[in-house]
Amino acid sequence: MKSNKTYIAILCMIIFSLLMNSCNKFLEENPLDTKIADQFWKTPADAQSAVNGLYFGGVPYLNNIDVDGGWTPKATMWGGVMSGLFVDKRKDRTFTNASENCTFNIESFNSTAAKLWSEYYIGISRANFVIANIPKMSNVLNQATIDNYVAQGKFFRALANFALVKDFGDAPLIDAPFTSTEGIYKERTPSADIYKFIEQDLLGIAEGSALPDKAFYANGCYVTKPMAQSLLAQVYLQWAGAPLNGGAAYYTKAADMAKKVITGGQHALIHPNGTTADLSSAFNIIKTNETAANTEIIYAKEYNMTSYNVGNSYACRSIGADAFQWKDANNNGVFKPGGDVLYNAYLPCNMLLNSYAPDDIRNKEKQFFFRNYTDATGVAHTLNNAGNWAWFDETGLKNGRDGDYNMPMIRYAEILLIAAEGLARTGLEPEARGYLNQVRKRAGLPDETAAGTALIQAILTERFHEFPLEFKIWDDIRRTRLYPEADGAQSGKLKWVALSSAMIQNKPDGATKTGAIPEHALLWPIPLGEMQANPAILNQNAGWN
Repeated sequence: MKSNKTYIAILCMIIFSLLMNSCNKFLEENPLDTKIADQFWKTPADAQSAVNGLYFGGVPYLNNIDVDGGWTPKATMWGGVMSGLFVDKRKDRTFTNASENCTFNIESFNSTAAKLWSEYYIGISRANFVIANIPKMSNVLNQATIDNYVAQGKFFRALANFALVKDFGDAPLIDAPFTSTEGIYKERTPSADIYKFIEQDLLGIAEGSALPDKAFYANGCYVTKPMAQSLLAQVYLQWAGAPLNGGAAYYTKAADMAKKVITGGQHALIHPNGTTADLSSAFNIIKTNETAANTEIIYAKEYNMTSYNVGNSYACRSIGADAFQWKDANNNGVFKPGGDVLYNAYLPCNMLLNSYAPDDIRNKEKQFFFRNYTDATGVAHTLNNAGNWAWFDETGLKNGRDGDYNMPMIRYAEILLIAAEGLARTGLEPEARGYLNQVRKRAGLPDETAAGTALIQAILTERFHEFPLEFKIWDDIRRTRLYPEADGAQSGKLKWVALSSAMIQNKPDGATKTGAIPEHALLWPIPLGEMQANPAILNQNAGWN
């Protein structure tokens, strides 16, 4: 894999020799000779390598970035750590210490903000080059291929812009590739206009025929029509809430778009009538099955350490450092950390673990979480704190390398809950309960019968219980301005309270603090280096000083 890209902060001017060639899947990488710009965009291999590059930069790459250097939370984890609902136990890095101590100043958050900002614009830049240049290749590509490649570019541009606007609010909108320094200084575009631009990118490919109407794995892990529809449903749901407060119109759009995925028939819950609580459960299949039979996955970040040396390093973050001390019956270490150490940078708080109902399969041993492990020699071990079974990769940890499991980014269960919330918030409660109860039934829970505000709170709780390790909670807090509090031990319920008055978990570790997250901290500060480099950016996000 070769990459030859140059960029100036936000501008990310990629002068290609993009990433890789491809056989059946984009992980199958073959080096390409370096090419300067005027030699690129000449062959089908050039086009394919440019498209493949979309899957490795931008938002997908957040799964690989440590926010504050080695042995710290990944960029995907920052929202959960900020919320206090997940804890980084190492306590030796600026970002996590500042978050726990509520030190919401630029000095503590600037470095991480710069990483995210840069990565989003890398993704946007790569997509812009694909969208602008692929249509010029009609002499070597047929029209169907051109349309498909452009559609993939628009998906990833929308994905990056969506992450950008959620994290930073108003931001420069870059809609074409930079090939010179002319016009490089861009003012911040209002968030509402960025959302409209995202919608424009996604509507055409979600309703058109350029993308195959297939499930993710059945399409070799490339972008599909249901992926575009699902992302647009997420966009509408976020748009409906704060800070834009699009309201009922956008809740309706979110529900309608989610229902297109549902009625499209390409995706479904695994074990929809109820699953087991063992290693053959739906939740273990979601994790381990990467074939066309797994239609619950709508989009995942792909990994394959065994065959392609592209590994998933979540495994070393799945359990605490105490597991590194475990010995088997022969006095040998059970796990070998390889290039990483075993530590838990994303430990679920006790409030979350204690909120599941007793019959909820998702909180049973070795579903989403675990405490017990028996090694190959028969010795039983117990973790000091609950580990993240959804990330646990036994082969990787035992052999001192990263793992093979993909990381879910959109699942069918989320689409059911988007439909449920959109319908519930617009008065269509019986239909909303129908979608909600599909998710509950699979988890071994009775039907929800609540109405009104109680129904909406039940849906938000279900999202938290269904996706504790898929990084949805911070977006939910930002759009609702609500925060989950305990509502009785093992009740299966949570109270969603106004963020400004809520009892925030782990501020600091092991303590709660009322109103500990100020509203300005729901956005990152604009990186100082970007403000210095771009004279068109005149104002910092409010509250950061």
